[in-house]
Amino acid sequence: MENKFKLYGDGIHDDYPAIQEMIDSGVCEVSLPAPEKNYLITKPLTIPSNFKLKLPRYAEIKLADNANCFMVQNKTVEKPANRMPDYFTGDYRDFWHFVDVLSPEPEDACCNFEIEGGIWNFNNKKQKTNPIITKQFEGGNYLGHGMFFYNVRNFRLSNMTLKDPVNYSILLDRASYFTVENIDLDFNDGTLPMIVNMDAVHLDGNCHYGVIRNIKGAAYDDLVALNAHEGSSGDITNIEIDGIFAEGCHSAVRLLTAIHKVENISISNIYGTYYQYCIGFTKHYNNIEGDGYFSGISINNLYASKSKRLPRQEAHFEDKNYHFPMIWVEGGCHIKDLAVTNLHRSEYQNPIETLRFEKGCVVDNLSIKNLNLENHTDSPITNLTNNGMIKNLSLEDITEDEIFNNG
Repeated sequence: MENKFKLYGDGIHDDYPAIQEMIDSGVCEVSLPAPEKNYLITKPLTIPSNFKLKLPRYAEIKLADNANCFMVQNKTVEKPANRMPDYFTGDYRDFWHFVDVLSPEPEDACCNFEIEGGIWNFNNKKQKTNPIITKQFEGGNYLGHGMFFYNVRNFRLSNMTLKDPVNYSILLDRASYFTVENIDLDFNDGTLPMIVNMDAVHLDGNCHYGVIRNIKGAAYDDLVALNAHEGSSGDITNIEIDGIFAEGCHSAVRLLTAIHKVENISISNIYGTYYQYCIGFTKHYNNIEGDGYFSGISINNLYASKSKRLPRQEAHFEDKNYHFPMIWVEGGCHIKDLAVTNLHRSEYQNPIETLRFEKGCVVDNLSIKNLNLENHTDSPITNLTNNGMIKNLSLEDITEDEIFNNG
């Protein structure tokens, strides 16, 4: 059957009709050829079940100016429903209205798909500014994310570059049995008024059994975020994060929950410098009663240190003198088991604590093994400040000259 639409790849004409036509043709795989310049799309490419989209590794596909939409989303069944949790009000209800529009039942999940290759240029300077900051969600239809996958199973995203998003590059919500791997970041600048919310891989509630590995490059927010209390809102379990490499990045991994569970999370092989924290445990929604619950969290092979915040990164810090530690546990978090093994910090920039547990947090079991600090600053560094409650603490192979502060 002859294609109705022409594939240009000249960076001028819209390639969305031709690419989507190929996707909808019923074949199991579409492999795009190398474009003359780059592919240009004006609408989200919609991926069905049992399908693979492949691009040459460094072929660029770019979101057109003023498209103000996702670049990719999964095909799903539209069943409007009121699934917004009661604690999301005002701006957050507007923000997640889009999830209400795409409300399939679990059995309608999009499954068995793959996207490989390409430089995915979200072209943030030519899209509307960050709606989380401006509150201009346009009825919930503009979120500023690059790729949005909701109610999906058995899928893989790999071997691609994510370039210049407005908000999250990849957003997963109600996702299971997935792999996201070999991702390079090319984040140059954000949209005004603040350069924030630019996560690389962001998981919302109800995500299970996933592997996220080999993420390289700096982001202006979390490289990997596990935010159980957002989106469809539910537990996040059994996630492996292996291999994060960044310099001058906001943070490597954030784990967030207010009432749901985040458990059985393995974080390993983290390298680089971070100006917020390297790993953070947060409740964030402190207006909600209950504790954020974390269990079975392991951090292994962390080779990292602090970096200085640039002026454009200071914009959203109310207290410019406040600095986060390398590993931070916010008040209101309850961690059942946390094991930190092989933490190596060579610090030149900021003599802030290595681990800090804030007032109101509870840790049932904390194990720290093989913590090595090289302090190249002019001030002493406290390795562990405990302002909360640590019920059982196990320390092994800790360098003798380190300082511990039990607040």
